[in-house]
Amino acid sequence: MSCLPLQAAPLPPIHDGRERLRSRATALVGAMPPTEALAEDPATRDAALATNLMDLYRRTGDREVFDVLVEWVGPVLFARIRSRLRGLGAMFDPHEILQDTIVNIYRYPDRFLASRPGAFAAWSSTIVDNAIRRQLRQKRQGFAVALSAPEQLQEHADTGAREPSLAAQDHEECAATASAFGMLLLCYLNAFQTLAERERFVLQMVEVKQMRYAELATLLGIRPEALKMVVFRARKRIFDRTAALLAAVPAAEERGGRAPLSMALV
Repeated sequence: MSCLPLQAAPLPPIHDGRERLRSRATALVGAMPPTEALAEDPATRDAALATNLMDLYRRTGDREVFDVLVEWVGPVLFARIRSRLRGLGAMFDPHEILQDTIVNIYRYPDRFLASRPGAFAAWSSTIVDNAIRRQLRQKRQGFAVALSAPEQLQEHADTGAREPSLAAQDHEECAATASAFGMLLLCYLNAFQTLAERERFVLQMVEVKQMRYAELATLLGIRPEALKMVVFRARKRIFDRTAALLAAVPAAEERGGRAPLSMALV
């Protein structure tokens, strides 16, 4: 009995996976505009499909659309990145730059404008270039620190932190502002307590309770015009009294600090 040699099953064409992905992408975006669908150049049709996928993701935020977009444009972006890095040697990882590019496409879809079939190709090229520039800046900063002497590294300034003198100045200014505001509140309280009981009640209703003049005037049994005059005079007395107390602060400090004035305000 003779045995026939086993025949290997024919391998599917390499482009079958790409065509299946094209069918899936086309099903997601729907029919392309006639000028794009009938384009003779396959590269133009591929670029138009990427643009339509990106525009659909921009409008819907659909995760499946984004996944298909990444599968469709990933090989093209990777080839573009390797072409950009050809003159830079082996100092960069193209996969890392590709990941950075995809992250930025995912984060900023609102910045994409599908103005022409090749819009995504141009937009993504800009993102690739920016990702490479960021890597270059990080490498250069790393080299500058690595080549510095140890004593220089100890003295290297942290540009993200404020200088100690400025931080101390801010702290002193905040403390001075809080102290001045506290003094102002004490003066206001002292001036408020010098008002008549009726004036204190009116100011509380108007400034704290936000009661309308007409409603409060009816409650007090006076005309709204008369009530406005009561509020005006009460505010004027508080202003004059507060101004007089604040004017006495320097004199009180010269006589021995703020204690005498603070005791007078209590």
